[in-house]
Amino acid sequence: MWDPKDLFVYLRGKVAVAAERKPINNNTHMLQNFENGYEVSGSSEVAKREKNDCVVRAIANACDVNYNQAHKYVAEKFNRKKGKGTQMFMSTLDQINMMRFDQVGQLSMFDEGDVRSIKCIGKAPKQGGELVNPKYKHKPVAFTVKEFAQKFNKGIYIVAVNKHALAIKNGVIVDNRDKQFSGYRRVVEGAYQVTK
Repeated sequence: MWDPKDLFVYLRGKVAVAAERKPINNNTHMLQNFENGYEVSGSSEVAKREKNDCVVRAIANACDVNYNQAHKYVAEKFNRKKGKGTQMFMSTLDQINMMRFDQVGQLSMFDEGDVRSIKCIGKAPKQGGELVNPKYKHKPVAFTVKEFAQKFNKGIYIVAVNKHALAIKNGVIVDNRDKQFSGYRRVVEGAYQVTK
């Protein structure tokens, strides 16, 4: 016998029909190559008081620096205000070929800090670029996050999607927790490779 909670009634023609209610599961697709991007925040007091900081976390994760180092860098170089998103992210990143982060721990006057090189590997067709998925032959089609991670599975990248940024490290997507279920189909608008 069916439990009444698992039944619902609908009209078919003029006859009421009882049918089994199927559970709705929106999490049928889950990225296996995924890492929680919030881990970089650690015990940072700055991170606890922040929001709209995806660029800070993307840079911290991709450049392998702590949250506070990335937070200071983004505030200075991208003119990001506390609690606000990072405006003009890709156009500012296009002008940077080297990122220098403050050194953590014991300082030396000869130490230049943590340095990373960065270069744009492309922009999506709608952004005027040629970063296209070769799987599609009929017209230029941008990569999705999942397809980009599969194709560019060696190296470290900062990836821009619509109003958001994330890191991809050797094919592993490093992003907000909820994006493990819903973020794999987002269109990559721009991608930047990071090297030490």
